[in-house]
Amino acid sequence: MKPKRYIIDVFMVLLLGTSLAGCHPKMDVLNQAEKIFIKRVDKTADKLDLNAEQKIQLEKLKLDIRKNFQDGQVEKKEAMAKIREEGLKGDPDIQKMTSLLQESMRAETQRINRAFDLMLGFQKNLNESQKKRLGQMISDWVGKWK
Repeated sequence: MKPKRYIIDVFMVLLLGTSLAGCHPKMDVLNQAEKIFIKRVDKTADKLDLNAEQKIQLEKLKLDIRKNFQDGQVEKKEAMAKIREEGLKGDPDIQKMTSLLQESMRAETQRINRAFDLMLGFQKNLNESQKKRLGQMISDWVGKWK
């Protein structure tokens, strides 16, 4: 094995080891994302003066967002179990472990994108003045990022 390849393999094992050894509860991206999305949806909805039907649709949206992220957490746990199993083998396949970790991270990103899609779908329930207000709120919010 080439020295450079050996260093890369050792680094990957250390990276995987630290992520699996106790840091992962603090880095639960999907749980944090769920909380942020629900909080943002609630704050935004409070400012839009929703009618009764829209509030029902809002609750459905929040349930869909929660389900999206909870399904993602199940998938992530399954991927982490596979990585752990591979790591416990006598001669673990580092490339396989890395590939599984990369796929898990891609899946997290897809879950976050799905939550945005769900929020975009909700706007069809809004009337024109609410859509204008929402557009202004988004513009103001993004304007604070400067």
